[in-house]
Amino acid sequence: MTVRLLMAASALLLALATALGAIASHALGGSLDADALHSFETAVEYQFIHSLGLLAVAILAERHASRPLLIAAALLLVGILLFCGGVYASSLDGPGWIARLAPAGGMILMGSWLLAAVAFLHAAFASRKQAP
Repeated sequence: MTVRLLMAASALLLALATALGAIASHALGGSLDADALHSFETAVEYQFIHSLGLLAVAILAERHASRPLLIAAALLLVGILLFCGGVYASSLDGPGWIARLAPAGGMILMGSWLLAAVAFLHAAFASRKQAP
């Protein structure tokens, strides 16, 4: 997957999170119980945060031609889709198999941030070794 596609995916996910947040606040309040609505709103929040993170990591991957950051960005995309999609499905009584993807998505999100941290640390130590 190219960096530009990851950036476009981030923008689309941010637009979707905006729409889903509006739906949650204007349309779902009367049709979901408090726990389901809270879960839905949490998924929207996670989608916003991680989609912004995806955009930042993709930009840095492009700027520094970093394959590990590109992989971290791709994993962020997968994690967002699995985690948030699973929570949305669970909140809306969607198919159980989709809801069961949320834990895997959460693990992928954590792993992608750890990979990004390793890439940043590697770059920091590599630049220290090159400095006079």
